[in-house]
Amino acid sequence: MIKKNILGFLLLLSVFCLFNSCEDDPYYDDYGWATDALCNNTWVDFYTNNDGYECEQRLDFYDDHTGKDFTIIYYPNGMTDELKTSFYWDWEDNFFDSFYVEYANGTDYYEDVRISDRYLKCLLNGDRVTFEPFYW
Repeated sequence: MIKKNILGFLLLLSVFCLFNSCEDDPYYDDYGWATDALCNNTWVDFYTNNDGYECEQRLDFYDDHTGKDFTIIYYPNGMTDELKTSFYWDWEDNFFDSFYVEYANGTDYYEDVRISDRYLKCLLNGDRVTFEPFYW
């Protein structure tokens, strides 16, 4: 009887160990996928700034957590201003649905991030925005 109980216990323990060993590390693959999805495109958005001028913003994210922001402001007289800024970025947590971008003059927060090959949708400092891939 004792042998039967011990054998049953060992069998049950083996089954638990088997199920536990098949579980993937949920953060390892997600980090690589999320970073690749963010870094493999130049992202572009068109918007109107606080002064009422049309703007185009292009963002390039790099694997080393640096990036470039290229913004063009279009004035009604046909003139433009081009602003090029470097930044540092990183994921906020291990869910990879939010990240921050540190500029020399402040930080932007991207939350509720959804990335596909056709868009990067997020809340950018509380405003809903959609970036699209920019094709040169």
